[in-house]
Amino acid sequence: MKKLSLICLVVTSFFATQVLAGNLTVNGNLTVTTNLTAESISLGGVTQTSWPGALAQGYKHVIVPEGTNDLQRGSNLQAAYTTATTLNPTSSNRVVVLVPPGNYNLGGTDLTMNTSYVDLIGLVPAQMTSKQVFTDSTGRTRTKTIANVQCPVLIYASASAGTLVQNVDYVRIESVILFNTGSGAAYGASVSGTNTVLRHVSMSSMSAGEYAGQYVDCVGDFNAMASGTFIDCTGGDHSFGDGTATGTFIDCTGGDWSFGGRNWGDSEASGTFVGCVGGMGGFGGNGRADGRFVDCVAGDYSFGGGDGYDQDGNGAGGTFIDCVGGVNSFGGGDGGSLDDAAKLQHCKGGPDSFGGCGSSDDFNYNVGGTNTFLMCAKSADEHQRPAQRHRV
Repeated sequence: MKKLSLICLVVTSFFATQVLAGNLTVNGNLTVTTNLTAESISLGGVTQTSWPGALAQGYKHVIVPEGTNDLQRGSNLQAAYTTATTLNPTSSNRVVVLVPPGNYNLGGTDLTMNTSYVDLIGLVPAQMTSKQVFTDSTGRTRTKTIANVQCPVLIYASASAGTLVQNVDYVRIESVILFNTGSGAAYGASVSGTNTVLRHVSMSSMSAGEYAGQYVDCVGDFNAMASGTFIDCTGGDHSFGDGTATGTFIDCTGGDWSFGGRNWGDSEASGTFVGCVGGMGGFGGNGRADGRFVDCVAGDYSFGGGDGYDQDGNGAGGTFIDCVGGVNSFGGGDGGSLDDAAKLQHCKGGPDSFGGCGSSDDFNYNVGGTNTFLMCAKSADEHQRPAQRHRV
């Protein structure tokens, strides 16, 4: 027994100081209590030679290494994404690029997300919006979503193609701010993927296209066709559709001519809208409002109303519950109409609203199959076209 102990001691001492050339194969566990030096290491069939970034790499994630300045961090981000694409991402084995807090300058190049199932997520969870209490024109207290960006990750570039360019579906982007210092878009998506997910993302500008994915707690202009699902998002004028809004919108806020409104050409708001707030011409203004609208608020010419220029054929044919519009709303305005199949319950509109029926603080129509608004005669002043507004 004493002899065996002596042999083990000698073997241990030998390997503690021995430098090995070639391959070392370990069956079982290898414990290193000080330093391990290697030119390359293969894990799960993937050989890594770049250090120290590879030390942060797991089978399903790559952490962007720290840099000493914005440009170096931007370069590290590009390299980390490239590495992630080599890890054989699939629907059952997604790979995520984790971005630590900091500013990442991509310079004149863009970060192109060209591989499905490779996600980009800020390491620290962010919040881009908050709620604000306001009182509508009926005196009712409501809340709306407003931008309130709190995020420690900023990715920016001056690339004309965009700061972040996405040309594949099945991508998730979370907890980052995207900004473009040039003329390009901060977020440039060339695909209208229904499996794209953006959560807690702020974008200074967005490319035209179709937003068909899922967007939660996002800030952007969304100035293209909106057919996806939007929750707690904010946009500016012409946001959430810029003429076509067919998706689902919950607690979102837009500006003038938002949610499928448009101050020129055809427009359509045929989706589902709950607790949303728009401005002038919101919710199919100068066009059609054929969707479902619950607890929504907008300004003049909203909910399928017309602005009195040349938009004959505008109208309201959807379901409206506890909604508030301004002048010429709910199918109002010259040439506007309130469809026979439309249903309205406890809605308010200004002069020349409700298909020309007039103003009402509590308009009900086809509720329970009965037209409860029986008087539909315009007053003399409501026959007059409202003062024209400056086009945006």
